[in-house]
Amino acid sequence: MPETRHIELSLIDPPPLPARQAMDDQKLAELRENMREIGLLQPIGVVEKDGRYEIEYGHRRYTCACDLGWVTLECKVYHPSELASGAAMLAENIYHEELTAAEEAILFQEHRELYGLDEAQLCQRFKVSPDYLGDRLRLFRGDPHIFDAVLKRRISYAVARELNKCEDQPHRRYLLDLAIRCGYPSRVVTDMIRQWRAQVQPLAQPQVTHPPVEQPAAAAEYRPECCICGGYRDPWELVNVMIHKDELAMIRKHLENAAKDGG
Repeated sequence: MPETRHIELSLIDPPPLPARQAMDDQKLAELRENMREIGLLQPIGVVEKDGRYEIEYGHRRYTCACDLGWVTLECKVYHPSELASGAAMLAENIYHEELTAAEEAILFQEHRELYGLDEAQLCQRFKVSPDYLGDRLRLFRGDPHIFDAVLKRRISYAVARELNKCEDQPHRRYLLDLAIRCGYPSRVVTDMIRQWRAQVQPLAQPQVTHPPVEQPAAAAEYRPECCICGGYRDPWELVNVMIHKDELAMIRKHLENAAKDGG
């Protein structure tokens, strides 16, 4: 069980992988003013390491205490073996002020790299489902401009997820700018991407298969021939003769008979 102590701020170190990457200035100012008026309502969580204390959760309260010039802070002190590192940090921040999906993605990725964890181990450490983890890691690997917009709370995770479905980078960035300036919800972004796809990627027309067309046989090369002997050599010796077909046939018949009679 953790032990509650008042610890000097000079002995407390910020977490090496803070869950909150971009603290909301207004909410931080409200928390600081609240702590100034009524004090600390809930201790922060720390882990004792080599005589010092590393913050596990409560980084915002620690930051405000430093700003207020406090000397000590009430802490729940955990031994490293007592705490599933990461899970308490995530739960604490989600409970007090919801982290952005981008902040969660950074936390997951940094723990993965720092401790060499696979996705199953990350799910176990942070007590999240594989789908929840996968969604955040896909955001981390997606368009960096979209990721930055989520990190700075300029768009929601739902809008970011739809924007990352747009395959064309220039158009994706154009839609991101519209979403930021106009505050479009995810359903509007979805409709704009669908309309864009309909314009630049029309539905494929069904392919009609036509039977192969038979090519006509090549015509025999024309060669002038003698109408009497059928020869084709010495074509320059051939002359044009106008004659009726029946008369030509009669001449050929006489010639054949003469050849048979030998003369």
